[in-house]
Amino acid sequence: MTEVPTSNWNARQDGALGLDAAPFAGDWKMAGTVRHIFTHFELRLDVYRAAVNDRPAIADGWWSAQKTVFEEALPTVMKKAISVAIEPAGNKPHRKKGTLI
Repeated sequence: MTEVPTSNWNARQDGALGLDAAPFAGDWKMAGTVRHIFTHFELRLDVYRAAVNDRPAIADGWWSAQKTVFEEALPTVMKKAISVAIEPAGNKPHRKKGTLI
């Protein structure tokens, strides 16, 4: 599954939590929490964001431009996490009920 940098979580255990799980050094800030229901479990992801000037090297991935990231073949849960990172909870515009992001 293509995903944003994350900890080693699965349906049976949590991965590292908080800033200890950061994929690279940065000024990480909590952006919000994503709730996603899979067939057999509920997942809650705490989403952090960091502004970077230079893109740090990442071992197993790539960087996508913010304006085209939603064109990537990403699972819904990862699109939710990206939405939270791009628009932290306090900055979200009002959306009508039923609107997907």
